[in-house]
Amino acid sequence: MEKIILGIDPGTHRLGVGIIKKQGSSVSLITAETLRAPSKEALYERLADLYEKLDLLFEKYNPHECAIEDIFVADNPRSAFQIGVARGIVFALCIKRGIKLFEYAPAQVKQTVTGHGRADKEQVRKMAGVLVGSSLDSGLDASDAVAIAICHASQTRLKSLLSC
Repeated sequence: MEKIILGIDPGTHRLGVGIIKKQGSSVSLITAETLRAPSKEALYERLADLYEKLDLLFEKYNPHECAIEDIFVADNPRSAFQIGVARGIVFALCIKRGIKLFEYAPAQVKQTVTGHGRADKEQVRKMAGVLVGSSLDSGLDASDAVAIAICHASQTRLKSLLSC
């Protein structure tokens, strides 16, 4: 069964998007890109811009499922809050379109794609490219989004195998 999976690396200035096709145990790249919001605009305007761009991608590719990176708090709670708000626009779009949304911790994505939960972004980019059979040259936000989609494809495959 073929499934289109949309991976999202959330942000308020840049939002990574990776769309893959999962067929059986193989995955292939449909598109990877970074949506950019006007940098000089206030948070609300940036989010509105990202919402519109992402809504067009939902319409164009009609994903079956969506996977998003879970929120984490590093040193800046304000930044984590804003990323949480950016995640909210993805939740809203999934609700609007009736698409199930799945969340994955950054370490789980890295572990799934590279075999190491502390891999750096460049390692993730290279391995995600290998797994989808394409070089990912559209930025680290986009390659992170592809990795999130791959993680979801891998997790759903594992769950289906365990349910047999």
